[in-house]
Amino acid sequence: MKQIITILFILFSINIQGQFFKDIFKYSTIYSSYTETSPLFTDNEYFVTQAGELVNVTPEQSNDFMMSVGLRKIARYDYEIRQNKFYDGSEQNSGLKSNIGAVKGLEYLFQYTKGRQQNREFESHKHFIRYIAKYWSSKLEWQENGLINLDFKSADVRFRLPLGKKFSFSLGVVARSHKPYGYNPIDDYLMDNDWWDLAYDYGYQDHYYGIDSNNDGQLDNYDWWWSNEDGDRIADTDLDFRRNDYFNIVNDFNKTELDAIGDLATLSAVVGVDYYIYKNDKFWLHSWGNIMPIHKHIKGNEDFSYENHYGSDDWIDYNYGIMFGWSLSKKIGIFTEYENTKMWDKDLKYIKAGINFRL
Repeated sequence: MKQIITILFILFSINIQGQFFKDIFKYSTIYSSYTETSPLFTDNEYFVTQAGELVNVTPEQSNDFMMSVGLRKIARYDYEIRQNKFYDGSEQNSGLKSNIGAVKGLEYLFQYTKGRQQNREFESHKHFIRYIAKYWSSKLEWQENGLINLDFKSADVRFRLPLGKKFSFSLGVVARSHKPYGYNPIDDYLMDNDWWDLAYDYGYQDHYYGIDSNNDGQLDNYDWWWSNEDGDRIADTDLDFRRNDYFNIVNDFNKTELDAIGDLATLSAVVGVDYYIYKNDKFWLHSWGNIMPIHKHIKGNEDFSYENHYGSDDWIDYNYGIMFGWSLSKKIGIFTEYENTKMWDKDLKYIKAGINFRL
């Protein structure tokens, strides 16, 4: 009898778990994609050495590409038309940006992207989990955009007050883990050192030479040519070295110093609003906004916190957006999409607007 009860309990547990996972993955999609295109055309660039030698310094351009793989369960708003039959990772759903989704309950997105754009390789992560109930919401998010050097993780918990079917007000706190934004290590370095000292630290060496610019046998000018750590000549003048090589040294120095500081974390109060109206494909307005006016440093070296850089904790982060469409008549329609995000020293804007006239 006990064995039968045990077996029945196991079967019941498996059924419950199966139903649980079935509900989680219902309507979700696993996808992957690969895109490759020829790079943008660039004019040839030439450099004339001190000896009068013409050198082609045009950067060699590789094909742009992007590879994405992901798992998603994001509901579309009524005004969002599926652009492609298949998901490829380039979709920009408004539900990921606004405070409420098109449906209540669980939504998520897990996406990894790797690519190259204009000879610059990048990796990006977009991970998003949100649960919306009638009077509260919670969200976990990790965004790492390798193209714009934006990397942060956040945990958001809010009290939510729906006012009718169109308006929603929310109030809560958000914890954000982030890089030491606002701090530029090279600024501190150049306050106490000459710029060429950093090049020496990376194994580069300069070599003095005089110049007889009047061809009268008298040296009346001077400069330095540069060699790399292998002793190869890479630049004929200081200007040539700073223009073509030194910025790579600075970028590597900044990255090394920032990585050594590690991640920081900030706790912020957040107030949000959402408004949504949709009328049979003839008119829609979807707008949202968030403001974070109060902040507290909670993790990492406070000497490099944005609060310390800014001079106080009363800076304001925010983001807002609007999606608008209106069919004025059977032939004329207008639309607008606008987003503005300011977080720390990152200021991101996007706008698209247009008019359609059907003949």
